[in-house]
Amino acid sequence: MLETLSRHIASEIKKADPDGPTSVEVMEYAIGIKITEISAVLMVAVIAWITGHFWGALLALATIMFVRRFSGGVHFSNLTLCVCFTTAVCVTIPFVSLSLSTFLIINACSLLVFVVYAPNHFIYINKTKYHKYYKTICILVCILNFFVQSHIICLSIVIQAFSILPLWKGGERKWIRNWREL
Repeated sequence: MLETLSRHIASEIKKADPDGPTSVEVMEYAIGIKITEISAVLMVAVIAWITGHFWGALLALATIMFVRRFSGGVHFSNLTLCVCFTTAVCVTIPFVSLSLSTFLIINACSLLVFVVYAPNHFIYINKTKYHKYYKTICILVCILNFFVQSHIICLSIVIQAFSILPLWKGGERKWIRNWREL
């Protein structure tokens, strides 16, 4: 569904500017990413407001989005599925409470996963000069949460940590120069 929408928007842009330097495929990819992000934020906000856990769900979403930026992780093959999964996770997390011992164990496990596997971008589109700091950022978020002791951040981090484990598609890393190689 979101793929179709991004394809339609990209096609309309290309019709309006047929001599433009950007291909329909590249625009479709970029538009798809933005639509996915906006859809996730809107769906989480609306459902969280209805359930009465608005700020908790937004904290979960912000944590997942921030840590994912630096840790990488597996992707769904379908943008709509990604939005639905993200929404379900983020609106559910605020309903879960953890004892202190459970919190410490989960946060420590997340920290260990980030130490060993972060960053694990299953597909690198581009590697920046700051890439070497990505692991450190993920580790610092986990360490900071030992002091903050937020169960919402803890659960968000463990879900993101699970997504970087090399369980998915054999855990291979694929370097690409062009998004069409995906």
